[in-house]
Amino acid sequence: MKLPILVAVAATTSLVAFFIIGFLIFRCLKKPTARNNKTQEHQNTCLHFSIEEIRTATKNLNDSLIIGNGGFGNVYKGHIERCHAPVAIKRLKPGSDQGAHEFRTEIEMLSRFRHPHLVSLIGYCNEGGEMILVYDFMARGTLRDHIYGSKSPLTWNQRLEICLGAARGIHFLHAGDNDNKRMVIHRDVKSTNILLDENWVAKVSDFGLSKDGPNGSTHVTTDVKGSIGYLDPEYYVSQWLSQKSDVYSFGVVLLEVLCGRAPIKSTVDKREEILVAWFKKCFDEGKVDRTVDPVLKGTIKIKCLMKFVEVALSCLHHHGKQRPLMRDVVMGLECAWNLQHSGAHVKGKGKSEEEKEIGLKEIEGESSSSSKGTTITSTCSEEQQALVMAGGVS
Repeated sequence: MKLPILVAVAATTSLVAFFIIGFLIFRCLKKPTARNNKTQEHQNTCLHFSIEEIRTATKNLNDSLIIGNGGFGNVYKGHIERCHAPVAIKRLKPGSDQGAHEFRTEIEMLSRFRHPHLVSLIGYCNEGGEMILVYDFMARGTLRDHIYGSKSPLTWNQRLEICLGAARGIHFLHAGDNDNKRMVIHRDVKSTNILLDENWVAKVSDFGLSKDGPNGSTHVTTDVKGSIGYLDPEYYVSQWLSQKSDVYSFGVVLLEVLCGRAPIKSTVDKREEILVAWFKKCFDEGKVDRTVDPVLKGTIKIKCLMKFVEVALSCLHHHGKQRPLMRDVVMGLECAWNLQHSGAHVKGKGKSEEEKEIGLKEIEGESSSSSKGTTITSTCSEEQQALVMAGGVS
């Protein structure tokens, strides 16, 4: 009698175990992965456009409507019936695996936050073999378009306000002021990723390479991504990515704005080819005036220029720990703005010792008209002027 009972018990136990295992497998297969769940959640916060809407908006992706291009693909200007203003439509190159990853990252990142100095994602299209992102249209294009190679380059006041706006956008990312309070590292800060609206207000764009910052650590270890000429040398060597990597890249942008030239320029003397190295050499020799964009001569106040140079060089310190945080960069640029817009110009026949020290010749002059955009409310105290340079300059 005992044998049949034991067989029955064993069979019942096996059957129960089979159902439990089957139920768990079913739940695992049914439940999306955390990443897919997260992506779906973010996709639900922005509009979904059909491929027919995209083709109608761009006249069947007509080349005449292309307003830009990059590693991701072409960007078109379009008009979508559901939107009340022109839009920018970024189309992933067909068959691009890297682009598909950037497509998901962009949706996840830009669906998490809104800020006056970050470009806004309106929606996306992911059908018909196409991956397309739709943004607010930035009427003035990229910052780079207006600082060199332009028939009407930006004034110094415009450049200051644009730098300050972009710095505030990056600071917002680093401060973690988004839905989950997590710091975001942009990882591709450059002048072509700073867009300008019709009022010349700067908006940071292109979050395809962005990465969530370290949680309770100083950095994350990751493959090196970014653009030549802007890459943080410390990140390039160690693969340690931190918010200070963005700070370095932004320092390169500040030099672009001041000098009116690209980070790498092969058409000049070899000693001037790399903007950062050339600028630091001129600074050490007291010849900063040689580096300033000629169209700006006579429009920059001495103290403003000194503060701007101070901020830029602090961002470009070789060691990340010695660079300022973006909040300090914002404060330094606010200080430079105030120095440009308040007080009288230095007068007299001789140069001050400060002017001689950094080689400022014919930089100072009456400032040109200010553009619309950023409004500065802070004052420039002695503490603020000294803050950014606390780490020194390499």
